[in-house]
Amino acid sequence: MRGLAAVLFCLMLASCGQTPPPEAPASSSPASDTSTPSIPAPLPPSSAPLTTTPTRAPGVMTVRGTVAAGVEAKCLVLNTGTAQYLLLGADTSIAVNGAEIEVSGKPDPGAMTTCQQGTPFQVEETVRINP
Repeated sequence: MRGLAAVLFCLMLASCGQTPPPEAPASSSPASDTSTPSIPAPLPPSSAPLTTTPTRAPGVMTVRGTVAAGVEAKCLVLNTGTAQYLLLGADTSIAVNGAEIEVSGKPDPGAMTTCQQGTPFQVEETVRINP
């Protein structure tokens, strides 16, 4: 390895028009590599625009509709006009019977529940639309 380093050093100096210094005599102890690590060139700036809007987790969706009491006690259903979602974990101070709300979360059709109405929907955020 030492010989290769010397050859590379000679080539570098030769390209500059200089002669290399004489090589130090070989010692019996193992030589340590004192070469300077190369610094990689900086990467070019990304062409992708920076965004300040948070990204959503896969499967998260937002639905809007009117809250209705479910057939079973303590069950709240969101009627969107095209679908019914059983609200699981909605803010009960906002999601009250007759309120128009918007919820973000994930549908969870396999969720175990005693409510027998609508597609179960795990709510992450509840927003009231009308005052």
